[in-house]
Formats: sequence, C-alpha cells, structure tokens
Amino acid sequence: MRASPSLANAMGVTSIPLKDLKKQYTTKDSKWVKVNGLDIHYQDVGEGPVVVLVHGIMSSLQTWDGWIPELEKDHRVISLDVPGYGLTGAPENADDFNEAFLINTFAKFIDEIELERFSLAGNSLGGYISAQYASLYPDRVERLILLDPVAYPQPVPWIFELAIAPGVAQMGQLIQPPLFVTMTMNDVYGDPSRLTRYHQDRYVHMSQRPGAKAAYIKTIEMLVERSTTEMPMPFHRIKAPTLLMWGESDRWVPVALTKRWQEDIRDSQVLIYPGVGHMPMEEIPEKSVADAKAFLSGEPLPNAGLAQATVSHADSTL
Repeated sequence: MRASPSLANAMGVTSIPLKDLKKQYTTKDSKWVKVNGLDIHYQDVGEGPVVVLVHGIMSSLQTWDGWIPELEKDHRVISLDVPGYGLTGAPENADDFNEAFLINTFAKFIDEIELERFSLAGNSLGGYISAQYASLYPDRVERLILLDPVAYPQPVPWIFELAIAPGVAQMGQLIQPPLFVTMTMNDVYGDPSRLTRYHQDRYVHMSQRPGAKAAYIKTIEMLVERSTTEMPMPFHRIKAPTLLMWGESDRWVPVALTKRWQEDIRDSQVLIYPGVGHMPMEEIPEKSVADAKAFLSGEPLPNAGLAQATVSHADSTL
C-alpha cells in the first residue's frame, strides 16, 4: 500500500506510467539497445574483465545493487532488465513471449553490445537463461555463477499454483494487488526481515509497469511447465568453471537440485548458505559478492567443493 502512488495502484487495477518508472529507476549509467522489438534497459559500469548479471522472475537489474559497487572495482559490470521485467517490458503479443524468445533475445543482446568473452552470473530464471547461453556458446563464457537457478523438475511453489489456477490466471493479467507481490517476496527470503523497504517498493513498482501483469503470469506458466516436465538439458556442453550459490532455506528451488546441476556440469562447485532463501545476492550481498569475486578471480573457495558444501554461520557475514 505504501509503495502505491494511488488507491487504484494499491488495488492492483492500474499501471504506473513507464515515464515515471524510468525517472525513478534509471541512472547516468543506464543505456538502451533495441533487440527483437524491445528496448532493453541495461547499465554498464566499471572497467576490466566483463561480467554480465541476469536477474530472475519478478525482479529487475537493481537486484544486483549489493554486488555492483564491489564488482566494479576491478570488473566491467553489465546488468540488464530481462525481457518481461523491469523497464524492458515484454512483446505486445503475449504469444511471442516464451522460453525460446527469452534465450534468443539475451543472445542477441550480447551481440548488440559487442561482447566476445565474458563471465556470467544469473539468479533463478536468469540462472536458467545464463546456463542455456553457456551451453549454446561455451567458448564465449569464461566463468559462470548460478544462484538458485531453475531448470529441473521440482515441486511447484504454492504461489505459482495459485497464480495459474483456473480463473485466477485470467484475472491476474488484469489485477495484481501489491499484497500478492509482497507475499511472494516474503516467501523467497529465508529471513523476511532482511527484505529492505527499497527492494520491496521496487518489486511493487515494477509489477505495475504497463504490460507487467500479463508477462508475470506468462512467466509463471513457463516455469510451471519447466518444473513439471523431465527433458534432457544441454548443460553438459558448458566449458566454463561454474559456481553454484544456493540458499539452504530456498522454498522455491530446493537445494537438493544442486546434485542435478553438478551431474551435468563437470567443472562445478557449490556453496550453500544456511538460513538464506532464493536470492543470496539480495539477502546476504556482502558475503555472496565476496565469494563471487573470489571465484571470478580464480581464487580457491575453502568452503566450496565438488560435493555439497555448506557455508557455516561462523564464516558467513549475514
């Protein structure tokens, strides 16, 4: 309610004009590039080896705000609003918005900004996009970080089942109260008290971008199909050393799935964070970015291994 500019917004029946969202959520580092009919919003900061950051469902590039100040000290850091989300938005024809479109648009985005070889970090849906890209272009990805990625069959989060229930899905394309968004965010944090007002407001605001409601429902439908269908994954093609970062208290993507990822990606390590949920880069930014920087620099990670390794509370900055 507090994040909504009007009663209609608080009820989830109207949108926030894109120009208002751009005014609030762009900076001097914001750039735009046209790909597959979309104006993709991205930010490009720092100098050095390139790392691209890819956010997950219902989020935006600001999810990496706790990482970027550290990464940009010795890296060129590129973060983008994934199609369907943030200021980028989705194609006008909802039928065009599917898994193939997401992966193809991301690949073309990389080509448009003229990246040849770089490291890649992705969370949730962004982890899936990143892993698919690293499978398609194994010689272009130097190092890969996957934070609680989706891909394999798993139990579907209850809030997904609710969102696509008969009648609810149709209504959800028209009405999405902020309460639905904040309930979702509380569910993905291991400790909801770590959810800052800044991130909570951002999730509410972005959910009220024109076209966001339909894109959110369509993405949930995609993820439910992905979660309930067993199919071969191409991740064995990944050549890049890979770090899996996982919140042990992730209620959306079970930590047990690290085993499936490690079976498919030969050169992979895992770090598991106790008490942390689906988005370590938001919930424990200081600790997770320190681990990410060490991995990107090729430093050994004492708490990581080929078998499941847990970061102890004594070693974590929570």
